[in-house]
Amino acid sequence: MRIRSEQIAEIKDKKNSMTKMMVQNLSSCTTVESLNRLFSEFGAVRSVSLATDIMTGRCGGFGFVHLDEQQTGTALCALNGRCLGDRVLHVTYEKKRDHESALIQRNKDRP
Repeated sequence: MRIRSEQIAEIKDKKNSMTKMMVQNLSSCTTVESLNRLFSEFGAVRSVSLATDIMTGRCGGFGFVHLDEQQTGTALCALNGRCLGDRVLHVTYEKKRDHESALIQRNKDRP
């Protein structure tokens, strides 16, 4: 039993040591590869995902980048306000929203 709880703690530590950043104000020409190149200056990029337009398949203006926790602060400071193409990037930590609070917020917005 002890080995199992140690393994679970190790998995949680690894998961908590990665932080996702939200990147806003991306142009429609932005690709996963270009965002990966930009953030890889600060360390190993774990994942990149872009919101895409359903009709065109092009970038919808924002995306998410997953880095190790130690590198996110440096990347955030260096890239927030930096130009990518003709756009000024807005880089922030991802805002976590649990399912229940999202439903409450959605219901508040209804007339």
